[in-house]
Amino acid sequence: MPKIIENLEEEIAQTALELFRDNPYQNVSMRKIASEVGIAVGTLYNYYPNKWELYIGVFEESWRETYQVLKKSCQQSEQNYLQGYLELITEEMAAKKSIVRELFRYIMNDLEIGEEEQKQKFNRIRFPKVLINQIYELFVNILKKEFELELNKDDSNLYRLFTMIQTDIPLLDQNFADKSDNIQFLYQIISSYVVKKFNN
Repeated sequence: MPKIIENLEEEIAQTALELFRDNPYQNVSMRKIASEVGIAVGTLYNYYPNKWELYIGVFEESWRETYQVLKKSCQQSEQNYLQGYLELITEEMAAKKSIVRELFRYIMNDLEIGEEEQKQKFNRIRFPKVLINQIYELFVNILKKEFELELNKDDSNLYRLFTMIQTDIPLLDQNFADKSDNIQFLYQIISSYVVKKFNN
């Protein structure tokens, strides 16, 4: 009698995420993932048509989980909202760094795909738009709580600030080793900007 696994899709995603985080893309096969989960490889193909779709699915799911972690932290915190947000998003980006790097490397080195397909694959790596908007709205709510200000999420300058922070976190991590200094640096930038721009 076959083994019944509760929350099989979640189990596949978690197992695949761990394998992809610890191994190069080409070294992780659908057979290996299925074996680790304890299912037949055909069952895995019922959920994902190929390894690339599984990889992207796992990557997107890991960011959905990040959003839930950020949301829960924001709801439970009673102070230091922005500090907590920056700490969590920095940790999450660091944990995903090897996956993102491997995805880019795989696409760049795939000589069998043309320029148009390469662009499409790069676009798949970026955050899903819905998820970006959810994380952005959370960021704005955190700023409202932190600085006790009425802010409009449709303000283009706030969205620019959010985009800049998301871009700067991995760059700071790459160039400056002290994470707490990096977080304080970002906090000061955000704090100075928000207070100057909106506290009038």
